[in-house]
Amino acid sequence: MKLKGLFIGIDRFESVSIPWLNCAKRDASALHALFSDTLGGQTTLLTDQQATRINIETQIKSLYDCDKDDIVVITFSGHGSDTHELIAYDTNLEDLVFSGIPLSTLAEWLTNIPSKQLVCILDCCFSGGMGAKAIQAPHKSRSLVSTQTLLEQLSGKGRLILTASGATEPAWETTKHGHGLLTYHLLNAMEGAEEVLTNGRISIFKLLEYVTTRVKDYSLSIGKIQHPVLLGHIDGGLEWPVFIRGKCYQAVFPERCAAKVDPSPQSLLAHGFPQTIINVWLKQFSTFNQLQLDAINEFGLFQGKNLLVSAPTSSGKTMIGELTAINHALNRKKSIFLFPLKALVNDKLNYFRTSYGEYGIKTIKATGESTSDDILPLMRGQFDICLMTYEKFSALAIANSHILRQISVVVVDEVQMVTDKSRGVNLEFLMTLLKVRRQQGIAPQLIALSAVIGNTNGFENWMEAELLKRTERPVPLDEGIIRADGSFRYIASDTKEEKVIPNFIQPFYRKGSSQDLIIPLVTKLISEDKKVIVFRETRGEASGCAGYLATSLQLPPANEALKSMPQGDPSLSSQKLRKVLAGGRGFSCV
Repeated sequence: MKLKGLFIGIDRFESVSIPWLNCAKRDASALHALFSDTLGGQTTLLTDQQATRINIETQIKSLYDCDKDDIVVITFSGHGSDTHELIAYDTNLEDLVFSGIPLSTLAEWLTNIPSKQLVCILDCCFSGGMGAKAIQAPHKSRSLVSTQTLLEQLSGKGRLILTASGATEPAWETTKHGHGLLTYHLLNAMEGAEEVLTNGRISIFKLLEYVTTRVKDYSLSIGKIQHPVLLGHIDGGLEWPVFIRGKCYQAVFPERCAAKVDPSPQSLLAHGFPQTIINVWLKQFSTFNQLQLDAINEFGLFQGKNLLVSAPTSSGKTMIGELTAINHALNRKKSIFLFPLKALVNDKLNYFRTSYGEYGIKTIKATGESTSDDILPLMRGQFDICLMTYEKFSALAIANSHILRQISVVVVDEVQMVTDKSRGVNLEFLMTLLKVRRQQGIAPQLIALSAVIGNTNGFENWMEAELLKRTERPVPLDEGIIRADGSFRYIASDTKEEKVIPNFIQPFYRKGSSQDLIIPLVTKLISEDKKVIVFRETRGEASGCAGYLATSLQLPPANEALKSMPQGDPSLSSQKLRKVLAGGRGFSCV
């Protein structure tokens, strides 16, 4: 007696018309690993591009040669259709009968497998709307054969069929746990839930009863209805040992049994991060700082815990959000990054696409710009990371509730803006929306990033998050003023003592204005190969400052920036910006 298993999970599809799923590949991979580690035998895993219609048919028909005493396990996690087909990677929605796998065809295949102990688990559904594991067929026949009748044809003597939901019910994924509801509770049962054990072994009938009950209860707790259905019969008592997480499982899910991260980014290999992604970070920095290590090791960043991070500018807190988003993307989970400004969204979009695009991580944006927003991929779930403004997220989350259900983490940047008189109300609203949805069972991990704030007044408790607060700056900040005689009076960052450096610069005494100090100060800092940002109170002052600095410093032109500017823009602002860029790299007017 041997185990022969086929495990299929499809998140991504060849057709752009089919919405992505988040957890189907993880479902199949986890089941395949547990069965392989515990029972051995001959097992095959088909995911995404491997799971074409012809490959699935070939693998099922290869089971025709099994012995009648062999145990055969076939699992499918992915989309079903409302016209009773399983959706393969290469399924064409305009030709579901021949490019998908009709339940009648699957029944015929299963009937030809001689095993007297065949278990088939379908974590999909054949009814549902946006967010469910079913798609709507564009063309439907007038067949009177019901889904229930077709499912009964799959079962029979020697065959047990477990479907994720009733014939007219949707089946759901839970991004919180990273699996479909059915598979999540099935995995818990397989690893030894007390209710399924008899003398230390798992009764298959108790296991399936346990899974059915738990899925019903959990779906009700999140305001959904999902009733798994068990069909068929196997003579005698089929028992399995408690399933163990061995080498196969650890290879697929290393983060679930990994050691603490040390300062070297290489230590993330143990948490499932590929070397290619780690190399991206090694080009930017050589070690993690203490803030980032504490977030990972002490505050459960990779365990899905909510976190409010308060730290100074340049402390590396944005990297905490980035680590979270990439970790989720690598595990087929979706992330949303929220920013207060469109400019920040566009800047991060370029960074994420340049850094991670070639490694299969798809980043999109939505800011309210109708011509450039990626709304269709967002609605279909065809992304890994979506960058959005506060306002756009609020509008979309209210009008399209399924969006939040498919998200596993929300990163809110500049969350201290909740106190801002103009933008704070909208930010508070979206934070409240996330809190309300959590009470409805939609609970993505929440990472809020803030500049240094004083007393939080329990904000982290309201968020249901842990507070990671640091005041140390990795780059020292000396605060002071340049006086009219060119001396620099400042507070030393290390000793907090007041100091004065005479003749720090040589004032120009030309205009009798601030530029007599700004020009020599910026000239000095650039000569020391330091980066400079000049803040002015108004847009006009910023534009004027950029202009006279470009004229005075005579830096090489910013050719790349000039090339990227739109052609044919006759506006005064565009002309000023071109002049500034031609006279000095890095100056801009905002």
